Amino acid sequence: MRKLLVKSLAIFGLLPCFLHSGQGPEVKNGPVTTRLVTESNVKPESSSFEIGWWIKRENGWHTYWESPGDVGVPPTLKWNLPEGIILREMHYAPPQLVKMFKVFAHGHKDESLFIFRFDVKRKLQHGDELSFDAKASWLACFTTCLPSYDNLEITIPVQKDAEIDNRWHPYFRDFREKQPVSPPSGWLSLCNAEIIKEKKGEKEFVNFRFPWDENGPLPLFRFFGDGRFIRSNIFQIPKKIFEQNGKQMVEVSMELSYWRDPDQKELKGLLYRADGWPSTGTRFYKVTVPLQ
Repeated sequence: MRKLLVKSLAIFGLLPCFLHSGQGPEVKNGPVTTRLVTESNVKPESSSFEIGWWIKRENGWHTYWESPGDVGVPPTLKWNLPEGIILREMHYAPPQLVKMFKVFAHGHKDESLFIFRFDVKRKLQHGDELSFDAKASWLACFTTCLPSYDNLEITIPVQKDAEIDNRWHPYFRDFREKQPVSPPSGWLSLCNAEIIKEKKGEKEFVNFRFPWDENGPLPLFRFFGDGRFIRSNIFQIPKKIFEQNGKQMVEVSMELSYWRDPDQKELKGLLYRADGWPSTGTRFYKVTVPLQ
């Protein structure tokens, strides 16, 4: 009876816009539940659009960021795309500090959304459907690690009128608001990074310094390095210092990884500030500083 009613409403054009479902089938694999999602349909004139990869982990479990640190493997999707649709880029959610046994790493806990951006290289028509499937792989860890693989899929309608999915739109909005941003050029120009060697032993460190002109105690800072340049299994203890001309700075000393590229010329990564960077809405600055 219900199917007959839905069919009748569709014939007479009385179906409300919320019938657009912005999600693919949910997949549960061990401690991880995941699916592909969208915040809206695609319009015929669209030149690009986004698909989200939603991942929910059971309490205590984590997966890994694109630069995991000392341990871990980032989650990936291998796409099978419709004709004329090109994958442009993937954006991970900002990292969190996670722990596998006694080793700290960079990853994600609880729920997160990763976003893939696609370019349209074909003419779309109202009524088309874009069907995607992808082979997903991830490593979930707690007291043990479980490598997992599964298939994900989603179909997105092409429609003249935009329809927003009320469930998933807030996830996309939150993702965009919390993305790392570039710091002011004047702030970044005052930063510096210097490699030093331990007086006794073979360990090397990089001292990263950035300007600080605020009063009161320091908030929590942590630097999440790109690649495996910096060890993740270390405590970073920021401290106030004064450089030449009395400029107040914050210094963070970080041990260099055994697996780093010895020819790397820049310190790259995300600088996390627990109370957020002023006037940005995000807790992460994107930092690239020449190494001295």
